[in-house]
Amino acid sequence: MKKSLRILALALVLVTVVAAFASCGKKLSGTYSAEIFGTGTKMTFDGKNVKIAITVTLLGEVASLDATYKIKDDKITFEIADEDEISNELAKKVVAELEKPAAFEEGDNYIKIGDVKYTKQAD
Repeated sequence: MKKSLRILALALVLVTVVAAFASCGKKLSGTYSAEIFGTGTKMTFDGKNVKIAITVTLLGEVASLDATYKIKDDKITFEIADEDEISNELAKKVVAELEKPAAFEEGDNYIKIGDVKYTKQAD
């Protein structure tokens, strides 16, 4: 009987450890940036939070947003907190694209979200 209890206790511990690791999604750290057709996007990741700055070449920074993100099954999704405050139409389009689940890839000095490659910036 004691042996059965020990085996059951060990199995429960193993299940708990596996569940804990499975629930820990991938987290990014640092600042990444990309520029497409005169619009730049800079993302600063810290744990599950990300600060997104959108710039337009002639106008400078047009939006600064707080968001959270989740990476699961090679897909990334963003939850933008204050998107209603964006007045620039180009920035609204960038945010609309970021809110769609997109393919995610991570390399040594870059991340790729959908078709856009973001280069890691030096700290």
